Amino acid sequence: MGILQITALTFYLGAMLYSLYVFATKAVRPNRELQWIVWLGFITHTAAILAGWRQAGYFPVVNPREVSWFISWAIVGYFLLTSYRHPVRALPVFLLPLVYLFALVSMILPDNTEPLPDLLEGAITANAFTEIIFPIHVALVIFSYAAFIVTFVCGVMYLIQEHELKAKRFGAAFQRMPALNTCDEVGYRSLSVGFVLLTLGVVTGIAWNNQRDGRYWHNDPKEVMALVTWLVYLFIMHYRLMAGWRGRRVAWLSIVGFLVVMFTWLGARAMGGYHVFG
Repeated sequence: MGILQITALTFYLGAMLYSLYVFATKAVRPNRELQWIVWLGFITHTAAILAGWRQAGYFPVVNPREVSWFISWAIVGYFLLTSYRHPVRALPVFLLPLVYLFALVSMILPDNTEPLPDLLEGAITANAFTEIIFPIHVALVIFSYAAFIVTFVCGVMYLIQEHELKAKRFGAAFQRMPALNTCDEVGYRSLSVGFVLLTLGVVTGIAWNNQRDGRYWHNDPKEVMALVTWLVYLFIMHYRLMAGWRGRRVAWLSIVGFLVVMFTWLGARAMGGYHVFG
């Protein structure tokens, strides 16, 4: 565990506690204070990833420890990009604990110092194209996960706010949460971004498959679940655009989509197959 990782984790912990304090006490604090803490964590986190890349000699997204660390970085990056356009004060309250959790899990998992398996190393370095397309493919998929996690958080906030409205409890939670339309709008934009990124990630993955062994599809659990994930979000996008689905129905579907994403990452990997990374 390096000093950069510990420093980034400390900044994220500080940002998480700060956002919870502001949310719980209704303290009137400018957004830029929280933004600065998150930015410091993100810069340190970026430096840690680059240092790990240099030390490992390959793009460090091969094992669950590395992927968990990269997912937390991608969530923060996506949050910083969207927060300027959609400054939803309650969003970091729900999002930063997930960032901290992914980062913490990556530090708890054992550090694999052994060389890459021959199968994986050969798949990455088969030719110049695979060496380039592999990090692009993995980065696109993980950034789509980050966008879907924001969609999931917006769905949770929507359901909480709707519950408060139906119960006619206009207390602390109601006053601190964004309006239903805001939850729906931010969630939809993240859903759209995530779907485009996942589509590009699947296409680059197919191209990578073809370049390394001449086959486009190996029918292993990771590929099948990636297709299922894509179909789930295609279903949500389709009915959102064509049937006008909004609000509660899409919020629940975003939670289902998040569970599918987590199974695609962890469950499919545990089932083995051609994908021995991720």
